[in-house]
Amino acid sequence: MSNNSRSEIWLIIDSLTFGGIESYVLELAKGLKSHQIPVFVWLVRDYRASPPLCELLEKHNIDYGFLSQRSFASLPTLIYKIQKYRPLAIHAHGYKASLLAKMARMLTGCRQISTYHAGETAEGVLRIYDGLDRYSAFISSASLTVSNQIQARIPFSTQYLNNFIDTTQVSESSGNQIAFVGRLSKEKAADRFLQLAQKHPTKNFDIYGTGNEERTLKQAASDNVTFHGHQTNMNQVWESVGFLIICSRFEGLPMTALEAMARGIIVISLDIGNLSKLISHQKNGFIYDNFEQLCRDFSTIQTLPHHQLIEIKRSAQQTIQDDFSQQALIPQLLKIYHSNSVQSDYQFDK
Repeated sequence: MSNNSRSEIWLIIDSLTFGGIESYVLELAKGLKSHQIPVFVWLVRDYRASPPLCELLEKHNIDYGFLSQRSFASLPTLIYKIQKYRPLAIHAHGYKASLLAKMARMLTGCRQISTYHAGETAEGVLRIYDGLDRYSAFISSASLTVSNQIQARIPFSTQYLNNFIDTTQVSESSGNQIAFVGRLSKEKAADRFLQLAQKHPTKNFDIYGTGNEERTLKQAASDNVTFHGHQTNMNQVWESVGFLIICSRFEGLPMTALEAMARGIIVISLDIGNLSKLISHQKNGFIYDNFEQLCRDFSTIQTLPHHQLIEIKRSAQQTIQDDFSQQALIPQLLKIYHSNSVQSDYQFDK
C-alpha cells in the first residue's frame, strides 16, 4: 500500500485461475498506475497455490496482498484495513469479492464500487450467491456493468462502462491461426468451434484455454483441432492468431475480442452480449445473429482479397484505440471513484 492510502484505489477479487475478470482487474490496475493513481490489489483468499494473476501483477510492479487464508476471516481483515488506511475507494470484481466489499461498506461507510462481469445464469449454490450479489447492488456507491445484458439482470441503478485494454504495449499479429481463446465451459461454447472445424476439414483450428468441459471436447474433436491448454503468456499466443472465433452462448464484452482487435486480428463472432457495440459487420470484423450464418460465411471470409482484410484490421485497431483503451476509459472511472453521489447513505463511523 502507498504511504498516502487516502488517495489509493483498492481492487478486490477472489482468484484461482486466470479469466476475463482477472484480465480486467490487471488492465485496470495497469491503467490506474499509468495515470499515477496509487493502486493495491487485494485477493480475498490465499489458496496456497499462487494464482496466475499474482505473477502478472508482479511483472507490472503492482502491489497486492491476501486478506486471509480462510474465507470467514476475510471480512474482519478487510474492515480493519479500511478503518486503518481509509482508501479513496474499493472496487470489487466477482460475486464473492462484491458481497464482501458491500458488507465492509455497511460497517465502515467506505466508498465502494462493484463491477458485474457475468452475463450467464449461474447454477447450484453459485446461483444463490449471484442473486445475493445482484439484489444487494443498492448498497454500493456505484454499480458498473460491462454489457446491457448484464445491466438488465440487476434490479437497481447501474452504469454501463466499456471493457478496456492497454493499447500502448500491443504488437500487431502476423499469424494466420483460426483460434478459440477462453474457458472450456458451456457458456463459452467451444463445442460450436469444434463443429466449425468439422465443417472445414482442410483447415487447422487451435484452442487455447482449459475448463470443466475439456475432456469431453477432446473426445469429440476432429483431427484438425489442436488443444494448447492454459496459457501463461498470451502475447506469444496472439502473435500466431489471424482469426478469433467467438461463438459463446453468454457474454458481456469479452476481453479476448479487445485484445485480438487491438492486434489487428480479425474477430468473427456471434451477436451476443455487447459485441454489437464493438463489432461493425464487414467493417472492423464480422458478427452474426446465429451460428449457422457464421458457418456459412466462414469460407468466404477466409478468401477475401488481402487489401479488404487489411482495411478491416486497421479499422478494428482504431476502434479499440478510440473507445476501448485505457486512455479512453480510465478518466471515466476516476470520475466515479471521486464522485460524491452514492446509491446509499452509509457513513464512516466517527
